[in-house]
Amino acid sequence: MVFENKLYSCTEMQRQNILTDDYELMSGPEEVTATLILKAAARNGMVRLFFAFSDGRKIITPVFWWQRSKGFFDLTVGETYRLRYTPGKNGMVVLASAEPL
Repeated sequence: MVFENKLYSCTEMQRQNILTDDYELMSGPEEVTATLILKAAARNGMVRLFFAFSDGRKIITPVFWWQRSKGFFDLTVGETYRLRYTPGKNGMVVLASAEPL
């Protein structure tokens, strides 16, 4: 399925039966090349970014309100990026940068 370059609401995802069960969270810090597949709203002003990594993995990346200034909310669906993930709080891994290729 090809997705529009927009932020899908939870309601839209349900109505369109968009399933994301095959996406996983990052397990550790890493730098990778990936294509943005889908952007979706989450609670508390967060966004979920769904990436297809060049090695075949499918990763969901939560983007928090405090990361808005890094431009992650404005990434373009269908574009490929060099992503850098770093350690965050409580053992979580967070997106630190997304450079278009």
